[in-house]
This record gives sequence, structure tokens and C-alpha cells, in this order.
Amino acid sequence: MKIAVVHGKDDNLTPLDLGEIISIVDTDEKKITQYQNPGYERVPGGKEIAMATILRLKPDAIVVKEGMMCPGSYRMSVGRIKYALFDGETLDDLLPKVDNIHEILTDDIPPDVYREDE
Repeated sequence: MKIAVVHGKDDNLTPLDLGEIISIVDTDEKKITQYQNPGYERVPGGKEIAMATILRLKPDAIVVKEGMMCPGSYRMSVGRIKYALFDGETLDDLLPKVDNIHEILTDDIPPDVYREDE
């Protein structure tokens, strides 16, 4: 399984437009491939740019938490990728749990993940 994770250089999980790095964690091959996030600090549209890049990388799932996405990036991804609603803060928090990631996978996410406050 391939899992997309957006994070900063400090490995803290971030919203799609605030992480410099998109990592693809491959649980089968036990490796992580990192890509520069073209949506990083892009306003407006950074979250959608990041999601388009993630979808081109064809992961099975994306790690999400409250505030990570926007309505546009959600609409782009729903039905095309699974979501792993995660409560950790860093990539290091996630890595020990990737073998059991299937336990938190879902086809839909709560609105708090993609709601934007005006």
C-alpha cells in the first residue's frame, strides 16, 4: 500500500499547502519517496495544486487530520483515494503504525478536515 503524507522539513504533518514535502510511504517495499510540494505556500489554490500532485503519484490513501484540506481538494479526491484520519503530529508518529493503517482507512472524512473558516 502507498500512503501520501504532506509535511514540513521538520516532519510535522501540515495542511496540503503548508508542507514543503509530499512523502509516499510504501508499506510493501518499506521505503519512503519524497517529492517537492508544488502547492507549498501558493495562495490561492495551493491545496488543490498539492492534491493534483498527490493524485498523479497514485497512492492508495492520504493521511489527513482537521484543517488539512479544503472543499476543492476534497472534491478532487473523494472516490479516488482513501483517507487515513490520523491523530499524530509527525511523520515519525505515523511510521510505526503504517502496517495497521488499514484500521483507520475510510472513503469519506468529517467536514472538519476540509472546512475553511471565513
